Amino acid sequence: MAELRIWDVYTGQEYLTPGARETLGLIDATVPLSDGARVLDVAYGKGSGAFRIAERHRCRVLGVDPHPFAARVARAAALRGCADSVAFVIGDGGRLPVRDGSFDAAICVGGPSIVGTERCLEAMARALRRGGWLVASDWVWRETPVPPEAIPSGYAVEPITLDGYAALAAGRGFEIVYAEPLPQSAWDDYYAPIRDRVAELRALRPDDPPQPVADELRVWDSGLGPAWWRYAVVIAQKR
Repeated sequence: MAELRIWDVYTGQEYLTPGARETLGLIDATVPLSDGARVLDVAYGKGSGAFRIAERHRCRVLGVDPHPFAARVARAAALRGCADSVAFVIGDGGRLPVRDGSFDAAICVGGPSIVGTERCLEAMARALRRGGWLVASDWVWRETPVPPEAIPSGYAVEPITLDGYAALAAGRGFEIVYAEPLPQSAWDDYYAPIRDRVAELRALRPDDPPQPVADELRVWDSGLGPAWWRYAVVIAQKR
């Protein structure tokens, strides 16, 4: 599916990954963000997380995403009245266009495995000052190896467990503060509006269904998704 069509699937959604609201709630409860703190938002999507953090914590947020949505999201920031505290740039989450040690917190909601988990964690580690906070939410697996039939088409990342994910962060100079799976309802809540949108797109384009999202739904509904998939949040502090 072309990039524009992927974006079409998420037209009606504020967040583009499962558990985004839960992840942001954990940031509120766990990460001490003072007024004026500098926060890096990697793979910002529609910018909803960046707006929420800036407005709730009075932080300055820089969003970095490789997709050319920066101008669109910047307009949304202006409409929300937070253009002075939130900025968006186009960039690679594995080669962040920022100075080393210049941020108090770095978050990546749902994106590290898309960027490349290890390179994303390494890049965020470089961007953080000592004592800075890392927040990553991502797709993990109950255990490995994973049956091939439980992996939807288009998933091109080596499956990793939550313990393995936390170990990757610890190996990059972080002390793990929190590492837990979100409730499985995070997947259901995420997929509910997508089901309606996929049905609309199928009706509009019956010869070109919206893959790979439709295949994710197929695997989830087969029971293999709930059995093997997890969405988890890792919060850590740079040593």
